[in-house]
Amino acid sequence: MKKKLVTVMMAAAMTASLLAGCGGAEEPAAQPEAAVAESAESEDEVSEPEEAPAEEENTADTGEDAADTTAGDTVVLKCVCDLTPHSEILNAAADQLAQQGIELDIVSTTWDATWNDMLIDGDIDFAYFMHVPAMESIEEEMGATLYSMGGVHVEPYACFSDKYASKDELPENAVIAIPNDSSNEYRALKVLEKEGFLKLDSEMTAIDASVDQIEEYTIPIEIVEMDQANIIPSSADFDAYFVNVNRALEANIDTTAYLMREGEDSEYANIITVTEANKDNEAIKKLVSVLQSDETKKFIEENFNGAVIPAKQ
Repeated sequence: MKKKLVTVMMAAAMTASLLAGCGGAEEPAAQPEAAVAESAESEDEVSEPEEAPAEEENTADTGEDAADTTAGDTVVLKCVCDLTPHSEILNAAADQLAQQGIELDIVSTTWDATWNDMLIDGDIDFAYFMHVPAMESIEEEMGATLYSMGGVHVEPYACFSDKYASKDELPENAVIAIPNDSSNEYRALKVLEKEGFLKLDSEMTAIDASVDQIEEYTIPIEIVEMDQANIIPSSADFDAYFVNVNRALEANIDTTAYLMREGEDSEYANIITVTEANKDNEAIKKLVSVLQSDETKKFIEENFNGAVIPAKQ
């Protein structure tokens, strides 16, 4: 205890000596307290903004909610459709659809058998590539229930040739390729019957159509049934061939140079097809309304040179 007291007294004496040497001012002795006070104030000032991140977080949350609300105003419909003219018609209607709050996600424009599965399994909202007889054929084949929401356009089924300019030039026993899917085979056979080449069983339907339904050849021809996807690539092997007009357009075939075709009153309008899940979908109904509008009809009439025509309502 004595040693501590001596130490304190010596420190005080040294401090007094130093102060006397500096002019005797006492203010510096108070500086440490001021520094402590200023330091404390600074710490208080630094600690106050800790509430700011909470405010920023609230702002960010508000922004996310607004974005979700904006996104919710647009309905995205997934679909599959043929490239020509189907996707072109859908793209031409994009502005009209946007005004209705509808955006399209075209999943595929290259047909394969999975399209039917995608529609039936609900992977897409609608399909735009078939007509009613084709839809009915798919229903029977796959045990599904499908619905037509309305027709958009007609592609009169036609017969073309790389060798002849008219049907009258076709030689006897001409080899003619037709698709082997029942609905399109039905259309091709009906055209051949209308043009006087053959007579069909009056009971033949779009579901059971085949060459077996031919009762008589009134003009000798040879019919080859094959997958429609292979007809154009092998067209040089035939005197004439039937294909959907959209496939002819895709292959840059002059669709005005047909040998024979359905009339413009064809019942085979391409339709918007859905399942039970979407038959009452308001966005689908708005889509069909846009695709049947005067503006869309005008686009079809002006861009496909008669190979594609608006469907009759």
